[in-house]
Amino acid sequence: MDTLIFVVFLIVTLVVGLYNNRQAKTIRDYALGGKNFSTLTLTATIVATWFGGGSLYYGLPNIYSKGLFFVIALLGPPICLLLMGQVLAVRMQEFMNNVSVAEAMGSMYGKTVQMISSVSGIAGEIGAIAIQFKVIGNILALILNTQSESLTILAAAIVILYSTMGGIKAVTFTDVVQFFTFGTFLPMLALIVWGNLQDPQQVVNTLTHNPNFSLKEVVGWNPKFIGAIALMLYFAIPGVNAPAFQRISMARNINQVRSAFTYSAFIALLLVSLLAWVGILLLADNPHLAPNKLVSYLIDKYTYVGFKGLLLSGIVALAMSTADSSINSCAVLFANDLIAPLGFKTAAQSAFTARVFAFAVSSLALLLALYETDLLSLLLLSASFYMPIVSAPMLLAIFGFRSSPRAVLMGMSAGFTTTLLGRSFLAPEVEVVLGMVASLTFLLGSHYLLGEPGGWQQVSPDSLLGIARATRKEAWQRRSKTLKNFRLYRYLQKNLPQHEGVYSLFGFYTIAATYTAFYTIGDSDVKAYQDIYEGIYHTVLFATTAFLTFPIWPPTVKSYRFITFFWPLGIGGTLFFAGILLVIISHFHTMQVMVLMINLLIAVLLLKWSLALILALGGTGLGVLFFHYYTGEALPWESAGSLQFRLLYGLLFFSSLLIALFRDKQAH
Repeated sequence: MDTLIFVVFLIVTLVVGLYNNRQAKTIRDYALGGKNFSTLTLTATIVATWFGGGSLYYGLPNIYSKGLFFVIALLGPPICLLLMGQVLAVRMQEFMNNVSVAEAMGSMYGKTVQMISSVSGIAGEIGAIAIQFKVIGNILALILNTQSESLTILAAAIVILYSTMGGIKAVTFTDVVQFFTFGTFLPMLALIVWGNLQDPQQVVNTLTHNPNFSLKEVVGWNPKFIGAIALMLYFAIPGVNAPAFQRISMARNINQVRSAFTYSAFIALLLVSLLAWVGILLLADNPHLAPNKLVSYLIDKYTYVGFKGLLLSGIVALAMSTADSSINSCAVLFANDLIAPLGFKTAAQSAFTARVFAFAVSSLALLLALYETDLLSLLLLSASFYMPIVSAPMLLAIFGFRSSPRAVLMGMSAGFTTTLLGRSFLAPEVEVVLGMVASLTFLLGSHYLLGEPGGWQQVSPDSLLGIARATRKEAWQRRSKTLKNFRLYRYLQKNLPQHEGVYSLFGFYTIAATYTAFYTIGDSDVKAYQDIYEGIYHTVLFATTAFLTFPIWPPTVKSYRFITFFWPLGIGGTLFFAGILLVIISHFHTMQVMVLMINLLIAVLLLKWSLALILALGGTGLGVLFFHYYTGEALPWESAGSLQFRLLYGLLFFSSLLIALFRDKQAH
């Protein structure tokens, strides 16, 4: 069954890939696919490209052995994607018609810079391809219960077949298939590992007693924390590598780029959180494992027939989605940016040239995969050939700085030399960052010392960046004006219902929810907190009666300011102040907790989300303080149920909060 699932996944991937190779006749078709992809398709291929199979193979062992030190580092990719969407996208309008990042560099600084960028980009992606080949080979070894280099060769052949024959359309649509594959298995994996824990309290004990998960032990001026920050910065730097630039060029316009990368950032954060959670669960279950055996242990212990095939397919999907993107990018860099500047323009414009080189670069990556064993070191090694050489001047160009080819070449040389010298005495992630700093320093220094033409370009008011800046300035001015002209009474009036029947419906809900909740409180708790119980009883009775009878109030009473303030205070008092007190005196009864979360949704339906959240936070906070100071007792957290209970209701509460935020946005 597991083998069948895996084979079906491979067949579907190959069919989708080969089916979409028919339209790639020119290098532009091979690279951009007609620029007619949907935003969701772009989002899927961005996420699938960013998270390779190596992220599981080096991510889980490092989370298991290093704890928060590596979790901090893994925050880098979501930050990088967010920066790409929110900061870089609006500045890249002039590069949208470039086929590759090297072509963009060549359009600014000439053929020499273009060819260097091409070679650097190819060298940088070979390491990424090799990592994915290694991961796929390891997965095939687990499926067939044997270890052989021939399996890695077989794995490489599977990816090479469709990524070489097809263009970017083949890569993109297979990425969508692979995205849904690993997007399914990772949450299932977390649930299965969680369900196999004998005592979920093990997780609390691990997070409490393991020094790698203690903020006091982790955060500080120590080599491990500094290394974690350096690795996070490395992952967070928007290096604009060849696949990333290609994803930008594939989009129809800048708005689509911005949306796709922003969506990808939030999906990436979710994937990182799930990966960290699985690592923590594995550590809680068995803290004595060898980190390099963690993935095989995970598959042997926590999978069953059927799910094992899905899990292995998901890991392979991670690897394939990154490998095929890198192979395609390398082929484009070779044909468009290395062959064309040498004078072979006819051959360069043919997709056949790209396919031939795709096969060649894949073979070279395969040799590297057979030689190198440390995946993280391989990843950082490949980055050292690109980021200090190309990323630094490209980022400056995106932000509006132009110089001469001489200054750019000096910066590239300084970045590469610094990285090369740093390999003997610095951590890989540190040497890459220092290499970029050296590249930027020498580029800017040589530009101004040699008096080169160019410099920081003025932003046209009609450009996308100029319009974005003007829009942002207007937004801040509007917010400032709103704060200056804020009037509480006028704001509260806007939150009043338009129909009088809403008051009666709210009163009916409040009396039903509150008095039904009274039946979940035991007699002993009623006696222990008699004053609080009776106070809630009489206060809520007054408020609900007032709301139920609002339609028959005298018109003179309705016109007074009383209802403007009574409406939000009544909601905050009955739903949250009384609600949290009932939760506490019932010792966190499940019914009470559920009612409190439903109260939040009801408040968002009746008020603007900002006022609803203020009332929710204020009401629950005042309720907790009131209970503590009135009774002199600490909150009965030990009665809040098991860890599963807290996580479940915490997730429900978070979901309610998201509904609260998006509901108001939808209404707007």
